Amino acid sequence: MRYQRLDLNLLVALEALLSECNVTRAAERLNLGQSATSSALGRLREHFNDPLLVAVGRRLEPTARAQALLPKVREALALTREVIEAPAAFDPGSCQRRFTVVASDYVAAVLMPAVSRVLAQVAPQVRLALRDLPLPRGGDVVSEALDYRRSDCVIVPQRRLNSDYPHAPLLVDQWCCIVCARSVHAQGLSLAAYRQAEHVVREFADGRTLGMDAAFLAEQGIERKVGITVESFALVPAFVAGSQRVATLFRRQAEPFADAHGVKVVPAPLAFPQALQVLQWHPYQQDDPALAWFRGLLVAQAAALGQA
Repeated sequence: MRYQRLDLNLLVALEALLSECNVTRAAERLNLGQSATSSALGRLREHFNDPLLVAVGRRLEPTARAQALLPKVREALALTREVIEAPAAFDPGSCQRRFTVVASDYVAAVLMPAVSRVLAQVAPQVRLALRDLPLPRGGDVVSEALDYRRSDCVIVPQRRLNSDYPHAPLLVDQWCCIVCARSVHAQGLSLAAYRQAEHVVREFADGRTLGMDAAFLAEQGIERKVGITVESFALVPAFVAGSQRVATLFRRQAEPFADAHGVKVVPAPLAFPQALQVLQWHPYQQDDPALAWFRGLLVAQAAALGQA
């Protein structure tokens, strides 16, 4: 790059030449050949209209012009290195980005309100967009969310993790059941009763993709009587209340339902595995300082839920 007819790369050569006062040592420092370094010195002499280095006996000595230039050149190169090497600063208070998160309505309800409250305090100009998990192309919801939907991050059950994308563990929960507080199941739910009861199930729009609970039951060879399917966890308790129906939900979401809908949380009659939600993002956004900060906020708020 040139600035006022000077190739700015020559400033590096000028600093080396004036520091060493020796073309051979300057060439070694610059990792250049001696002829290329001598050529650089010639171009610098022409630009500054000054010999810069003059022979005094067997050594080279800087001219008065060169002595005046050297501290300024060193300062300019130091500032350049500072600009190039310094990490991009990020100030949440002045950030005006919009962060788009793809997650199930369970994660949106359990985690994201706390995240939004922190954003309101420390990053009030940030906008938050929540999107439900899309129907996966070829079974991969992660690439669908990050490549096709251009989302900033996606939160998925661990079994849907795509190892081609960076990831971090986020949220662990347990499975439980909800029943009507006045139903025959309110005192406990046996496996036999679980099999015989009519179930309210959260189902994907394609009708084929299994939820985490359904996938586990299928692996165990357990069938349940599905009476009602809905596309949102938030709708489940309304169809359990006032009935003998059963639903299998994550405990963090089921417990608030118990207070608001007249349902009761009871232990699941079989040992469902822990449910881990995983945060994933696109590799090209790995070093985006704003998104790195936002991902850290998600992880911190999920950890705070675990301590509550």
